[in-house]
This record gives sequence, structure tokens and C-alpha cells, in this order.
Amino acid sequence: MAIEARNSLKIVLVSPRIAANVGNVARTCKALGAELHLVGPLGFFLDPKHVKRSSVGYWEEVQPLVHRDAQAFWSFMEEKSPRTAWYWATKNGSSLHYDQDYRADVGLIFGNEEEGVDPSFWKFESKSKGLPGIVSCRIPMCEVRCLNLATSVGIIGYEVVRQWHKQGGLCLEDVKIEDGNRKRGLV
Repeated sequence: MAIEARNSLKIVLVSPRIAANVGNVARTCKALGAELHLVGPLGFFLDPKHVKRSSVGYWEEVQPLVHRDAQAFWSFMEEKSPRTAWYWATKNGSSLHYDQDYRADVGLIFGNEEEGVDPSFWKFESKSKGLPGIVSCRIPMCEVRCLNLATSVGIIGYEVVRQWHKQGGLCLEDVKIEDGNRKRGLV
């Protein structure tokens, strides 16, 4: 069943290291109606047993798109999603995640659990002429080095959906499923 909505949310994990985190992010993507993109190299094998367990069985429904590397990812996005507004979640972001003005087509980029986003990821983005710039943002925190990857995805992902709802767009309670049945949401 595909969600019909005029808004589009893409969650991008760059070189994730921990399969359980990716599974949890997949479950969050399912709840948000978001696409999941994994950019290699990955720090684990996409073993169905491990990712299926942490995604609580939603792995097949989410159908993550796996890109072998940054170049493959940016080439794909330039062709398929040239109007996406990109936001990079980093502890050194230039502004807070809730101060952003999220519009209809949003891509959220998250680095891996150990190093964040490797600088080589950005060299291909800068060569793409058809993509808009990327805004860095951060989640406010007190005296911790970082949050869990899946937690960060949930915090910012639900802020995007909250803003869409406030702008008169997608409300997860009103998400329609292709067969015409309504599905109760979380907002």
C-alpha cells in the first residue's frame, strides 16, 4: 500500500555502521511515509534477519534504496529529485532544526554513528548543477556528545511533518491508503 500525499520526505543515511539503527530508522520511515536512502559503504551486511528484526517487519514495505557511494546517490537525486530542499543534521549545524522552514519536498541527511558524514560525500554534491544548496541544522542538546541516529531521524522527521500539518499539508491522521481505507496516524 502506497501513501498518497503531496509532500515528500527523504531520509538519507550516509555510511551507517549499525544494522539495528538502520532497522529502527526504517520503522520510523514507515510511520512517516518517508523514503529511505542508504549511501554506501555500509558498516554491515544487509542481512534480512537483522534489519527485519529491528524494523519490526517493515523492511520490505519501506524498500530502502541503496546507493553504492556518494557519486551514485547525487547522480540519482539530480535526475529523480532536482527540487528537493536538502538539510544536513550535524551537531555543528548553523541553526536549530525547528528554525528551518520545511516545504513540500524535503531531504534529511544523517551521517553515521561514529564519524558523521565523510567530507568526500560533499564533493559530488558540489558538482551537481541541478540541486539546490544544503542547509546544516542541529538538534539542541545539553552536555552529551550526540544522540542515537534513529532518535535524531525521529526528532527531525516529525518536525518536518509537524510543519507540513501546520501549513495545511500532510497530517498523518489523514493519510490515505491506495485501497481507499483510512489509516490512523500519530500526529
